[in-house]
Amino acid sequence: MMIIKIAIVEDDINQARLLESHLTNYSAEKGLSFNIVHFSQAVALLENYESNFDIIFMDIQLPYMNGMDAARSIRLLDKKAILIFITNLTQYAIQGYEVEALDYMLKPVEYFDFALKMSRAMQRLNDNPKDEILIPSDKGMLKVSPKSIRYVETEGHHVIYHSVENSFRQYATISSIEKKMHGYDFFRCNNCYLVNLAYVQRVHGYTVTLDGGVELRISQPRKKAFVNKLMEYVREKDE
Repeated sequence: MMIIKIAIVEDDINQARLLESHLTNYSAEKGLSFNIVHFSQAVALLENYESNFDIIFMDIQLPYMNGMDAARSIRLLDKKAILIFITNLTQYAIQGYEVEALDYMLKPVEYFDFALKMSRAMQRLNDNPKDEILIPSDKGMLKVSPKSIRYVETEGHHVIYHSVENSFRQYATISSIEKKMHGYDFFRCNNCYLVNLAYVQRVHGYTVTLDGGVELRISQPRKKAFVNKLMEYVREKDE
């Protein structure tokens, strides 16, 4: 079962508990599984933010940083998290379009209203399935779509991801990354390279050419399996 990660950012413990109670009831009704984390301040959520929440319930009136400013900061890091504001004041909530908030709820939150908004949130999650993975790199925790990665190479005790936009390193083995990328159309062409088959332009001899003219060596023991996997990939895309 998919676990939906939810953040409640609320300094009023009674309001936070009310939301948790609503979530518990909703999950029981719909047969869902929630992982709920409560933050009493927005700054606590933003500290070391890893873009790993599916839904964020955000109080607008918070100490140190208000919910609207926090939402703007979140949007710089995370475009897909579903934001729902919790507030006493409607005039602030309607500013939610600035940060692409899904909706808002007035305190105290009634279950009927909550269930309606949650159903909208679940529909959006279903309409926009996630295809990102979290990668701890030397640039910090990155949220990356495997579809944007051309290939991964090994270098000592690190691997280097070569994406469409840039490259970044992670302390890992190529075998562990191969397992992580299972299901995303990656395949090894030799012991050093894990290739995204979507970017393969051609195979000539023992060389595979990717978009952008990148040429990688195919090892003799892996060539047959690599070519067969590539042909299988092409056939599936043509169907």
